[in-house]
Amino acid sequence: MLDKEFIKKMKQRLENEKADVEQKIADLVKPEKPMDNPELDDIAQDAAEDILEESSLAAFEIVLEKIDNALNRIKKNKYGICVKTGKEISRERLELEPWADQVTSDN
Repeated sequence: MLDKEFIKKMKQRLENEKADVEQKIADLVKPEKPMDNPELDDIAQDAAEDILEESSLAAFEIVLEKIDNALNRIKKNKYGICVKTGKEISRERLELEPWADQVTSDN
């Protein structure tokens, strides 16, 4: 069973990570300054950057959802318990990925 001090530490890490991810999302969604007389290469580069930004945004949104779910599990006293099997998730796994919600095959 996870002790209260460990859960408190993980909650703080999750809250810090959430703030960081929210900032990254905000940076990605803020409007870009329009280019003055863009060249064809500039337009192509901008399109490529847009694709990468959309991919990054999607990944950050997934992580944010996982963080929110982990924080909700803390509130419900279910943090560190696999959502599929009900088994305890190892401290080591939670330290690597505080939002983990499932045990791995090596747990």
